[in-house]
Amino acid sequence: MANFQPNLFLCVYIFVVLMETFIVIGKPQVPCYFIFGDSLFDSGNNNQLLTTLKSNYPPYGTDFPQGVTGRFTNGRTIADIIGQLLGFDEYVPTYAAVTDQHINQGVNYASGGSGIREETGSHLSLYDLGGKKIVVFGLGLIGCAPEEISTFGTDGKPCVQSINDAIRLFNRKLKPVVDRLNVYYPDAKFTFINLTGMALQQGMVLTNVPSCILRSDGQCAQTTLISPFRTMSMYYDGYHPTEISNIHIAKVSYNAVSPMDASPYHISHLVRL
Repeated sequence: MANFQPNLFLCVYIFVVLMETFIVIGKPQVPCYFIFGDSLFDSGNNNQLLTTLKSNYPPYGTDFPQGVTGRFTNGRTIADIIGQLLGFDEYVPTYAAVTDQHINQGVNYASGGSGIREETGSHLSLYDLGGKKIVVFGLGLIGCAPEEISTFGTDGKPCVQSINDAIRLFNRKLKPVVDRLNVYYPDAKFTFINLTGMALQQGMVLTNVPSCILRSDGQCAQTTLISPFRTMSMYYDGYHPTEISNIHIAKVSYNAVSPMDASPYHISHLVRL
């Protein structure tokens, strides 16, 4: 396997926690919605942090109703769209901006650069805090990201095979962990979302050409020049998906047809249990 060091802000877990600690009469299918993850789900937590992993400048947010917010895409994130599918009228607030009035309805703790390693991750006992319906997203095919292809090359293949081989190995080992959690904690429900299959589905119809001018680190350069064809690409910058890609991932995660995409439940099934 070739030597490589995938960017930590992509190699992370993403938890969507649907909690049932109290009853709310209203439109949402669940009373509250908590999000843990990295830059794929970050909606502005990094804006005030001392980090270069920020997206609170144009052209990020070009297609988002509120414009630039700190989302690492042109529009909505996967978490935003899942929240809408669950029936929430407003986007889940960031930890940096949440008020006491809204904290019981959900918080987005996702932060670009966070990961599963001790020095980058946030380790919370979700079960002890009341999280009884937990969605765990596997890793996507990072080896197909434009910046990884530019950095490592592909030897004539569509993507960086060594990286994607490692991703598949990680996901194959992660899914049995989720299965065991369902056995160990029978009063909770855990499910695994497989992003690799979804990426292959999108790769058949979308290109992997980034939609913005890239900086040397793979993020968008601060400019208003962007591709008018971003609805035809999987990637907005060198690493992060476009809104059109996020829509596909969110919809399949919410109502997957194949157990290869969501197991043992898709999100729509999970919330009804």
